[in-house]
Amino acid sequence: MSKHNCFHYQQKNSNKVSVPVEEIKEKNSQVGSRIKGQEVDGSHLTAGGVGSETVKTSKNNRKQELQSSVEELASRAAARAMAEAAKNITPPNTAYQFEVSWRALSGDCALQAHLLKVTSPSALPQIFKNALSASMLVDIVKCVATFFREEMDLAVKYLEKLTKVPRFDMLIMFLSPTDKADLLKVWDEVFCNEATPIEYAEILDNLRAVYCLKQ
Repeated sequence: MSKHNCFHYQQKNSNKVSVPVEEIKEKNSQVGSRIKGQEVDGSHLTAGGVGSETVKTSKNNRKQELQSSVEELASRAAARAMAEAAKNITPPNTAYQFEVSWRALSGDCALQAHLLKVTSPSALPQIFKNALSASMLVDIVKCVATFFREEMDLAVKYLEKLTKVPRFDMLIMFLSPTDKADLLKVWDEVFCNEATPIEYAEILDNLRAVYCLKQ
């Protein structure tokens, strides 16, 4: 083969090889662009996900704040309603009046305590006379226990005056085992608690015997 023919042959071959190389470069460039595009899209999705979570958190916070506000308003409304109800409670003159008012306030220990407090301890024997029931006696003692820590002197006076109600001894004698267990629990856990001052502890220990709750 002559030099001229060799050169011509090499030039053809070099042209054949160069085409695939250019195509490969172009394809690589396209692939790179697609990869970069996917990275951008991925970062956009990630950012979008974070933004969505932030919105959800913000909504949850607003819901919690709204719920707290509603609960606070409800609490204030209940307090106002209780204050209004307490204003309408008047001292009863008979056992019937006391029991009707007491039952009407059933389920609200605070208002029942208010009814008891507007009733003078010394008036209990005159109000109940022979009409005090065992269930009412137990209810009153339990009610006294609710404000015993704050007003011990007043609480002890109620417990003392209840023993002066006619037929008290008979009521105590025929208390059901359940009622007696309830009174015993109140005495043990509240009235004769270790935190009770000694001057009241002695009185309450004597009253425990009157209520026939000696173990």
